[in-house]
Amino acid sequence: QTMSGTSPLAAAAAPTITTLPLSHTSLLEQSRHEAILLDLEARKRSHDVVVPTLANEVAQALRRLQLPIRLFGENLADVRDRLRFSLAKMEILKERGGITATMEGDAMTIEEILQAQQDTPAEGEVAEQQQASQSQREETQYTHASAELIAARRIIAQYSFEKSRVRLSGEKRRRDAYQKICSLQQGAEGDNKEQSNNNNNNESNKATVMVTDTEDNNGNDNDNDVDINAYREQEAYCKELYNTLRNTSNGGGGVSLEGSQYGDGRPLSAITTTSKTTAATSNNHYDNLIATGGWSGSIKLWHGESLDLLCTVPMAHEDRIMGIDATTVNSNNDNNRIMLATSSIDLTAKLWKVTDADVAMIANDDDDDDNINNTETLQCHEIAHLKGHKARLCKVKWHPTGRYVGTTSFDHTWRLWDVETGTQLLLQDGHWKETYGIGMHGDGSLCSTTDFGGVVQVWDLRSGKSICNFLGHAKRVLCTEFSPNGFQLATAGDDGTLKVWDLRRRKQLCSVPAHSKLIPQLKFQDEYLTSCSFDGTGKVWSTRDWKNLATFRGHEGKVMGMDVLDRGVKGASRSFVTCGYDKTLKIWR
Repeated sequence: QTMSGTSPLAAAAAPTITTLPLSHTSLLEQSRHEAILLDLEARKRSHDVVVPTLANEVAQALRRLQLPIRLFGENLADVRDRLRFSLAKMEILKERGGITATMEGDAMTIEEILQAQQDTPAEGEVAEQQQASQSQREETQYTHASAELIAARRIIAQYSFEKSRVRLSGEKRRRDAYQKICSLQQGAEGDNKEQSNNNNNNESNKATVMVTDTEDNNGNDNDNDVDINAYREQEAYCKELYNTLRNTSNGGGGVSLEGSQYGDGRPLSAITTTSKTTAATSNNHYDNLIATGGWSGSIKLWHGESLDLLCTVPMAHEDRIMGIDATTVNSNNDNNRIMLATSSIDLTAKLWKVTDADVAMIANDDDDDDNINNTETLQCHEIAHLKGHKARLCKVKWHPTGRYVGTTSFDHTWRLWDVETGTQLLLQDGHWKETYGIGMHGDGSLCSTTDFGGVVQVWDLRSGKSICNFLGHAKRVLCTEFSPNGFQLATAGDDGTLKVWDLRRRKQLCSVPAHSKLIPQLKFQDEYLTSCSFDGTGKVWSTRDWKNLATFRGHEGKVMGMDVLDRGVKGASRSFVTCGYDKTLKIWR
């Protein structure tokens, strides 16, 4: 035994460990496994990656990454998804301290890619600062209106004057009837009290509180009686409507889900319905239509009762449809009286005409249009392609005349278009943030627009001036809707609140904490207001006290659009339709 305590024999018997390299097949499998794990992690993170929406900006980002700008069969949405995936993969490799390689095989470090990406935003920030400083020095300038815009303003003015005259005269008669009823009620109560004091007769308790048609002590014309009866009928209708819509636990009312339909392969982002003119036209298949637009860029028409698919326009836009609206044009030919307007983030808006399938095939016998499906009962024909916005479009709205269409865009402007010629009549700026929501007054005189800065602007279409603006939302304002009474405006947005503004006093009337998440769409109808939200619900609100009447729960996720069925017939407008992120549309009755 040695002095160190270790036997020479034991030291000689110690085993030797030899490390052998992995085979080529094992190395390939290992690298393939790591690539799969990297792709899975990148796809998870890609949902949180923010990428530009403009096609040229997306192309520049792909060039910096040395990736193909567009692969075969890709649309703009697929290109952005590929950019998100590439950026997420780049971030993961950066965290691991590795090097990423492009699809062409050229390698570049993560730091170089990020630096290339950061160059353009820095230059953009400098340009924005220069533009802001220049705008501070600039003064408000007015441009001369074109002859077409002047003619359009004259048409709008004549239309609004007649509509407002009818609306205001009806409101005056209604108010006079209310005051007459109140005065007669007070007189009846006074007479009843005097009779009860003079005579202890129980018959005095049967004295009517509501005035009868013959209680006209002043001998006025029968018009007063007609107005009083109309007021009573409206109040009775409103009470019965609220009782029907209100969710009750005793089975006495409420609205429930009646039908659901799978609408598209991608989420449905916009929905609208056509109105009935009279109850006699209820059997007309044009009267009760539902039109939807989705992220796939397609348009579909559905029957409002059975949810049968009546028409499909695949790839109506190259990218997501953000807004859709319908109108009924004044025409003697019923086959050509429904018009649709759509807006998309492909920087364009389009106008469509709905016709019967047989009429469409005869009219387009020599025309090969791949976007038209001639096997369905209805057809949508593109009649105008509206180009001019410099950024993605948001919402679209028909003017009540049916001759003009308004659009909003991320380029901070909203525009008015002539339907007949398909040309731009008005380019209106005035918003300092992206413009999103748009609404048209029922008289056709006013237009309301909203932006991401929380500002609501109200414009006079007859003069082109901004008559007022409302501030009160904490976040982005996404939708705006004029009340049928003509003097109230409802807005909603990211903060989940529903705000109602008084246009006469130009101040906020009320604020309702309506939803827990953002509200993308509002709709006035008769005596109620509908709203939908990304919290997965749709709600109906009373316009008398702004209390909740009904709540719809049935979508798996965000509710992205909501409208009212049978909008043209009083007493029948108790059906609702919603669309959502779960790719379905649902009917509630």
